Amino acid sequence: MHLGGYHHTEWCYNNPMKEEILDRLGKTEDSVRKRALFAGLLSREIVNRGGKPLVIVGGEAVELYTQGSYTTGDIDIKSPKKLTEEILEEWGFEKSGRVWFNGELDIYIDWLGESLDEGPEAEKRINTVTVAEGIDVSVISIEDLIIDRLNACKYWNDSDSLMWAKVLLKVKESMKEDVDRDYLFRRAGEEGIEDFLNKLLG
Repeated sequence: MHLGGYHHTEWCYNNPMKEEILDRLGKTEDSVRKRALFAGLLSREIVNRGGKPLVIVGGEAVELYTQGSYTTGDIDIKSPKKLTEEILEEWGFEKSGRVWFNGELDIYIDWLGESLDEGPEAEKRINTVTVAEGIDVSVISIEDLIIDRLNACKYWNDSDSLMWAKVLLKVKESMKEDVDRDYLFRRAGEEGIEDFLNKLLG
């Protein structure tokens, strides 16, 4: 993914947090792990400053659950706006629209708001994923992500999203967990995508 209008930003190396990010990400060749680790470090810093942990959503959530089978170019997050912007600015990121970018790290952050659009129940279903020792990230539930993919299939004509919804079902199965069908059908009814959910589960 490339966004125009950015210039290379030099980091100041007297900041311990920046040094940790450069060190840990520099040792991480796998792009999936690198993005997840950065999200975990950002979330930890937000919490350290009194905010709620960020939540990974969208394509980055699919990438995490599928361990990189699905690939994305940016990190889709929900997080406290003021704190997130403050930290990203300190870490040498620049903003274009809702997207923040750091050329040295080759990291894109797509900020999608402060809370989950799916509502309070979705907040309770958030999963915690450990990406490194002492570093966790919060990720939207597989059920809510399935609904997100089915919405993309129906309303954005993204036929691949149905395939990824099927993959997410298999991920849930591999976790030895039953998918919450009642919740899926309730959400599908709210979104007007019962036909696509029936196709998925049929």
